[in-house]
Amino acid sequence: MKRILIPALAAFLMTVSCGPSKHAIHVEMRHPSKAGIEVFGKNVSVVYLENNDNTATAFCQSMADGFAYALEQDMGYPDGTIGIYRMRQQKGADYASKDSLFNILMDTGADIVFLFDTVKFGSMSVGGPSKLAYATSKDSSYVSSATVPFTMRLYCFDGMDESEKVQAFGGTSIARPDVYSNGKDDSTIAMAKAVKALGAEGWDAGMTVAESFKSQWKHEQYSIVYYDSAKWYDALEKAEQYDWKGAMDIWIGLLDTNDLLKRACAAFNMSVASYMLGDYDLANEWLDRSDADNKLPISDAMRKRIDARL
Repeated sequence: MKRILIPALAAFLMTVSCGPSKHAIHVEMRHPSKAGIEVFGKNVSVVYLENNDNTATAFCQSMADGFAYALEQDMGYPDGTIGIYRMRQQKGADYASKDSLFNILMDTGADIVFLFDTVKFGSMSVGGPSKLAYATSKDSSYVSSATVPFTMRLYCFDGMDESEKVQAFGGTSIARPDVYSNGKDDSTIAMAKAVKALGAEGWDAGMTVAESFKSQWKHEQYSIVYYDSAKWYDALEKAEQYDWKGAMDIWIGLLDTNDLLKRACAAFNMSVASYMLGDYDLANEWLDRSDADNKLPISDAMRKRIDARL
């Protein structure tokens, strides 16, 4: 993080105009996921369907757990913040419909809900056993790798999205459960062990699916306006340190002036700070106030950024 050397900066500015100047703040900004869905800051719930196939149900549960954990890590939420629910699959139910997802959303009390449909497995194969260098017991001194193709389907409904559309995502991948033995299991026993171990493999699948819903980070540059005086420098230094609330405490005091240009500059900075803190409505209000006093040349660019978030 950069710091401003205030004495050196002040000395330099003594040689320039007494009007406002701009300083570039470089930040990494959070943007919606690759899937185009904004998850950050919302109350999220994850639901998985269960049926009479215990292996598929266990896989879906593990997949939902891994998916929720990955999103919690991305958003900085404590473990367990995202609610995970199971729901019995109903014959003939349309889980891709808005009515179905809206009702589930209301039942969970979330802002956005993800629903994992029941997974479908393909044919399983189990490779030959390989001896482990360090075995914990004689019965697990060998390991075989199984491969099982599977197809998953995920539905998402965002109650805060004005479009009110259900978005569907799907794909096919391969689960690879390990099978431990004494090296003498026949194919039937090896297959049964692979099926038993398959359920836990959903965790990795859920973590992988979550990658498409994690926030994207982009390097961006924002302008802060300031004057050649101590208070403006103090606010600028706080902004450079990303102490936006501290900077706002100073800029709010600088609004108390009859100089329309200075007032417009302070209000513009308040808009940038509000934007950085995620309050886009307030950022819009401060930019309106700035424009009303004296519209700055950089106002339109800031307006576009705010509008993109609203």
